[in-house]
Amino acid sequence: MPHKLSPIEELARIRAIYRDDTAAIMAMLERQFAVLHNRAQVLLGLCGIVISTTGFSGRIIAGTNRLAQALIILGVTGVLAAAGIVSWGVLHLRWLSQQPGELPDGWLATSLAYRDRKTRYYRYAIVIMLVGLTLYVGAICVMLANPHVDGLPAR
Repeated sequence: MPHKLSPIEELARIRAIYRDDTAAIMAMLERQFAVLHNRAQVLLGLCGIVISTTGFSGRIIAGTNRLAQALIILGVTGVLAAAGIVSWGVLHLRWLSQQPGELPDGWLATSLAYRDRKTRYYRYAIVIMLVGLTLYVGAICVMLANPHVDGLPAR
C-alpha cells in the first residue's frame, strides 16, 4: 500500500506544484471540498431512504419477533447517527477565506487540517452507516426467514 503523505509533505507538494499561486491553491482546495460535500450528500440521501423505508415497512419487520425489533431499532439508530455525524462534521461550514494563518503556508496548513478533519468525520459516518445498514438488513433477513409470522398484534 502506498504511503500517505504527512501534512508537511502534502504542503510541500502543493507549494512545488502551485508555487506562489494562492488563487490556484484555493481553487484546488475548493474542488476537494466540493467532492467531500457531494459524497456527504449521497450518504445523507442513503440515510434518508433507509429512514423513509422504515416508516413504510418497519412495523412489519419489527412484528416478526424481538430479534427483528432489536436489529431494526439498532440499524435505524446507526443510520441516523451517521446522518448526524455527516451533517455536523462534514457539512458544517467555515469558508476557506476564513481559515486562520498567514498566507500562504500557515493558511494552507490550517485549510488542509480542516479538510482532513472533515474527511475523518465522513469516514466515521460511512462506517457507522454500514453497520446500521447491516443491522437493518439483518432485521429483514429475520423477517424473511419467518414468512408465516403475521407480526405482533396491534394494540
